[in-house]
Order: sequence, then C-alpha cells, then structure tokens
Amino acid sequence: MPRPFSSLFENRTLLRDFVVRDLKARYVGSSMGFFWSVIFPLINLCVFTFVFRIILKTRWSDEQGALEVALVMLAGIIVWTAFAESVSRCTNCLVDNSNLLQKVVFPASVFPAYITTSAILNMCIGLPIVLAAVVWFGYLSPPTAMLERQNEYEAVGEAFEPVLNEEGAVVLTWPRVFVSLERAWRTPTTFQLEYGGTATRGVDYLALHDEVVLPPGSARLYIPIIPLRDALNDEGDETIEIRVTDSGGREMVPGKDAVLITLTESALPQAEIDKDTGAHGATGVYTSADSSRHHALALGPSLIMLPVLLALLALYTVGLSSFLAAFNLFWRDTFHLVGVGLTVWMFATPIFYPAHMVQKAGMGWILNLNPMYWFVEMFREVTLFGIWPSLGYLFPFAAVAAVTYWIGLRFFKKHEPSFPDLL
Repeated sequence: MPRPFSSLFENRTLLRDFVVRDLKARYVGSSMGFFWSVIFPLINLCVFTFVFRIILKTRWSDEQGALEVALVMLAGIIVWTAFAESVSRCTNCLVDNSNLLQKVVFPASVFPAYITTSAILNMCIGLPIVLAAVVWFGYLSPPTAMLERQNEYEAVGEAFEPVLNEEGAVVLTWPRVFVSLERAWRTPTTFQLEYGGTATRGVDYLALHDEVVLPPGSARLYIPIIPLRDALNDEGDETIEIRVTDSGGREMVPGKDAVLITLTESALPQAEIDKDTGAHGATGVYTSADSSRHHALALGPSLIMLPVLLALLALYTVGLSSFLAAFNLFWRDTFHLVGVGLTVWMFATPIFYPAHMVQKAGMGWILNLNPMYWFVEMFREVTLFGIWPSLGYLFPFAAVAAVTYWIGLRFFKKHEPSFPDLL
C-alpha cells in the first residue's frame, strides 16, 4: 500500500464508522431524513435560477433553453456544495476535535478523509434527481417546436443595400426566420415549409428551402428569406407568409407555426446575389455557432467514469483540506479566510454563467488556473450530455489532484506530532 494511503487503509474501519456516524448525525431527529439532500440542491437551484436566469437574463447560448440552463446550474451547484462543505468543515476539524486529539493517540488524518467522503456520499444521494431529469427530458418528453422571425425583420425593403466590412468587401445580410426546439434533441428533426402571402416567391423574394433538417444537438436552424427587386413600381406593400406544415412529429407551440414578413417598396439599389455562396447571410440554412459547444441531454457509457471523477475530487479535496486543517493550527484566521475564499472561488467558477463569457472578457486565464472549473465541466459532460470527459480537463485535474494530495498530506503528517501542543 503506497505511503500516502497507508494510514487511511490501516484505519479504514474507523473511517467507515465516522462516515456512517456523520451521515446519520446530519439528519438526526428530522422527519424527512436524507430527503433533505435532495431538497437543498433544489432550493439552491430555484434561488440561483431566479437571480441569474430571470433577473439577470443569463443564457448559455441560443442552443440551450431555460430547462437545460437549470440542469446545468444544478449539476454545478451539487458539486460545489459538496466541495465547499468539505473544505470549510475540514479547515476547523482539528480544533473541533481537540479533546480527542489531546487525550489519546488518534490518527488525525481520518478527520479530513471522513468529512470529504461523507460530503461526496451526501452529494450522491441527490444525484439521482439530476439523472432522472436527464432521462425524462432527454428521452421520454420530446421538446416542442416553433417557427419564429427575428424582430427587426418584421418589415423589410425589396432589396438590401450592401454593407462594406473593414476589408471593403460587400457583406449581404438577409431577413431570417428560424425553426427551433424547446431544447436540443438527440436525433435530427425534419421540418416541411410552405410559403404564401401576396408576394410572389422567386419574383419578390428568394426562398430555396421547402424542407430543412435540424441536426442532432442543435436547437435552432436559421433560414434566410432574400428580398428581390422586381420591375413593378407602385405595387404597394406585400406579405410573405412562412408556415410549418410538418414538424417531424414534434408538437408545435400554439400560435408559433407561422410567421409573416412585410415586404415594402424600397429605393435601395439591387444587391447582387450569389446562390452558391452558402455563407452566413447568403442562401444556405445554418445553425448557430454556439451549437458546436453544446449537446442534447443524454446518458451514455461515459457514466462509468463518474466513480473515477468522484475519486479524483475526493483526492483533491482531502489534500487541500489536510493542508488547511494543519495550517489553521498555526494561524487561526485561516478558517475565516477560507469562508471568504470559497465564496470568491464559487463566483470565479462558471456555475451560474457560461465559461465563454469569461473568455470573451479576456480573462480566460482564470479558467486555466481553476481546477474546479475543469471538474465541473467534466461532471456536466458525463451526467448531463452522455459524453466522455474531455482529456484536456481530465489529465490536468488528475495531475493537480495527485500533487495537491501529496503536498497536503505531507504537510499534515510533518506537523501531526505537534497537534496536541498547538491545540
């Protein structure tokens, strides 16, 4: 047995007894018992969803609806709650058990280990709620569909004036409608479109797609509607009506199966149209650039990695907590600073907001230095989207966890003989 684990292995019975005692003590006298492990994350979810989703309008992307955002937040909340509880309790665990350490020879390394183990097991009690939500919304309850129009294109001219970019090249942007799902789905969705109204297709406007396919994992597909200039003058405003006649078996949101665009007469010059361009703003349909960063809710074989991830989290937490517990005996303000530090650390970790917001702000280095960000992302990949944890997160986190555990336990063991005197 390697030396870093030998003490815990030798005291495994004591460790198990402490874990069982701690889990029972959490809810002693409570009528609902361990059910509180489910209630607490849900209460936190409601509070943070109200603040970040409803008040602050935080969105991960156009590809994720309110339900997915709530589940993404919930996955992050339960991980952070277990981690923060472990670190906070462990920092003061030697002081809290001073009577035991001063009177008998006691393996002090058991304290950080049992507190961390208890917190992670308590987290696992609430984890089935997350997995059950993924099963229900990812497999049993298909999303509804809708057809929408960008608000700024309620009325458009017959032709768009070309816009020059910084390089002086012509950029053409057309009115867009989009078919979307309430949330991304695991399989493709085919939509049949019908065009009507007083405007004539092919004369007053160009629409090349009678059938569009929304790819798996995407929640929105943009369809350009290109105004054309005809030879008629003084014909007045005309309308373009686009309607979904078949939504691939998806239930349409009432009143969201058709859109209307008003085509007004315009004195703008005719824009040149290249039907083969296929670029953004040309004639091809396209999904959001955000779609490459997100996946549909699903469970998969990657769940077998969950015990590995939890073991790495325990390794990292025990190492960090052991160091802080020993250091707290030399400087008692450590316990109070850890409480403040955990709050700062929580908001520096993308739990309630998407990581790309940090990167766009030019602060991506914060994510590169944050091991808990790596873990939260891997946890979400495995439990919410059924994909394997990114190796770019897995290997660095495993390395940091191993180094943190070795340093923390080494510091703890070095000063363990002096704990009774320091207490």
